[in-house]
Amino acid sequence: MNNTNSIISFKVDGVLKEAKGKQNVFSAYVKEENAMMIIGNLDATGDQQIALTITNFHGVGEYYADEETNMEDFGGMYTSSELEQSYYSTKGKIKITEYTEGKSIKGEFQFDGVAAIFVIGNTNPTEVTKVFSEGKFQTIIIPTPAMTP
Repeated sequence: MNNTNSIISFKVDGVLKEAKGKQNVFSAYVKEENAMMIIGNLDATGDQQIALTITNFHGVGEYYADEETNMEDFGGMYTSSELEQSYYSTKGKIKITEYTEGKSIKGEFQFDGVAAIFVIGNTNPTEVTKVFSEGKFQTIIIPTPAMTP
């Protein structure tokens, strides 16, 4: 894969979002945690970002998030200066379609993201849900230094 081909695209409630280039779209594998992270910076300031995390990573295959069944191999988070809060995945999946160890990763994702909006004087937050759909990515894997305790 060519480094300039790094891309991530997805829809938030039907609105297309996209980032391109190795400076904006990259992934990292943390061997000690057996976790793969895929990051997409959608603007130059980093105020709009999507982060996908896979735990128990084993390469090509499907990974799920479901709060109701406690399946937590996949997590998504979206932040934007346009929104009051970050959105965290409660249910969804990521499918890794291609993986070359230490070099590149490609796949698809979708999830329901929830933000808890707190109002002063109200102890019960209001939950707001957004649908993250038609997600696709392909990116290089950047090397990570070994973690030491």
